[in-house]
Amino acid sequence: MTNTDILLEDLEDVLDDATSIPLSKKYAVDIDKIKTIIEDIRLNTPQETKQAKAIVDSRNSIIEEAKKEAADIVAKAQEQARELVARDQITQTAQAEAADIIAKAKAQGDSYVADAQNQASEILGNATNQANEMVTTAQNKSREMLTAVNNYADDTLLAIDDSLYKALSDVRRIRQGIMESQNKGKKNG
Repeated sequence: MTNTDILLEDLEDVLDDATSIPLSKKYAVDIDKIKTIIEDIRLNTPQETKQAKAIVDSRNSIIEEAKKEAADIVAKAQEQARELVARDQITQTAQAEAADIIAKAKAQGDSYVADAQNQASEILGNATNQANEMVTTAQNKSREMLTAVNNYADDTLLAIDDSLYKALSDVRRIRQGIMESQNKGKKNG
């Protein structure tokens, strides 16, 4: 309790002790006592006002310091949030670039595989065509050779047959001639 509060209570006590004036609503008080209390209040008021002002100033200083600290905390939090957002954006950008690189690499790989398959199919097609052509050529040559061999064999057999026929004909003629000569010699003889 402050001195002013005590003095105000003393003033209330003086008023409570006041004597009522008959036939009116007024009271008789000890004026000297009231003046002394008022004077004491005036003397104590500046000191208590200074204390109150010091408390208010201290409170204001504490509030200002708290506001500054809060502003610093908010600024740091905002900076950290910006850094996190920037990092997140960098991460998202990096992830997007990585996904793009992977997609391009996959597309390029697929293209290489498709090109290799096309080349392999083309090479296989060419090889198959060449092999078929070689087989066809070999078959044709084989047929030609077989035909030539058959023709040669037929010609040779025909020539041998003709030779044998001629030889047999000659042998028959000679034999006929010998038989006729023997028959003529038997008849003459």
